[in-house]
Amino acid sequence: MVKISIIVPVYKVEKYLDRCINSILNQTYKNFELILVNDGSPDNCGILCDKFALKDNRIKVIHKKNGGLSSARNAGLDIAIGQYVGFVDSDDWITSDMYEYLLDLIEKYDCDISSVSYMLTKGNEAFRQAPININCYEGVDSLRNYLYEGMSKRVADYPVWNKLYNRQLFNNIRFPIGQLYEDGATNFLLLEKAKKYVKSNKVSYYYYQDGAGITRRGFKQQDLEILEVSNQMLELALKYKDDEINKLTEMKLARSYFSLLSKISFFGIGEEIENKKELVDRLNSQLRKKYFLLLKSPMPINRKIIMTLICININLVKMPVSIYRALKR
Repeated sequence: MVKISIIVPVYKVEKYLDRCINSILNQTYKNFELILVNDGSPDNCGILCDKFALKDNRIKVIHKKNGGLSSARNAGLDIAIGQYVGFVDSDDWITSDMYEYLLDLIEKYDCDISSVSYMLTKGNEAFRQAPININCYEGVDSLRNYLYEGMSKRVADYPVWNKLYNRQLFNNIRFPIGQLYEDGATNFLLLEKAKKYVKSNKVSYYYYQDGAGITRRGFKQQDLEILEVSNQMLELALKYKDDEINKLTEMKLARSYFSLLSKISFFGIGEEIENKKELVDRLNSQLRKKYFLLLKSPMPINRKIIMTLICININLVKMPVSIYRALKR
């Protein structure tokens, strides 16, 4: 019986795909199926997926019309047969022991979700692992930790690709089609169903940042969906009547305004956006209303400093960024 199903959505990643797939095929744990979902990629990704499948019978390939990341993950879930399921993005890569380690955590702590840490990388940074720290959570404590880490760390626990899940958790849950930042609320729902959740700070996933990803491109209209996801999490939290959970989800929503303004400060606004000043003013007005809430939050101090500058005047952040980039040219 296949123990783990690993789902990889594939779209326009021709030059990164070998690195990703080989990191999975080279896992120390061998009893898995690898589901490559070619999401209508216009380059040679579909051909590359088929070539890999010919070399390794653990690989299944789905070719589908482009529907976005959530649609591709859902297509993989629909055919997955493993007891557990994990996800890898096709421009990233993983350590050789990641799935062996995640499975060991699940079996040792008798939990439904295990999670490791990840590194933001351009592919050449030096790295030193901190002493390993493992924590196990149950019930609402799982949600409290998930939300607290999301507020307090740059490397938060919102993604699905640094985790291993009991596949039964997905019986009535799928990723929202066409929505950006979809991991946040989806993980909230999965953690609600999980009997236990174990979190390790062992870095096992490399999140590749080449400047073209969702978080590092200029602001687009669709980025406002982070507010929708944050509101969804706030609504999900209300039923618990738990002061800490409610406060953390309120902070998450407030931080979403800060995240949008930070993106505008560092990466600009897409040309297709009309009324740019009105947009910035509207977002800044909301951030100022939440300023003291975020100031008291576990958000890192460097983020609080940037938030303060943005609230005073967004140009206090935009101008130094522009000068820095000009000097680097």
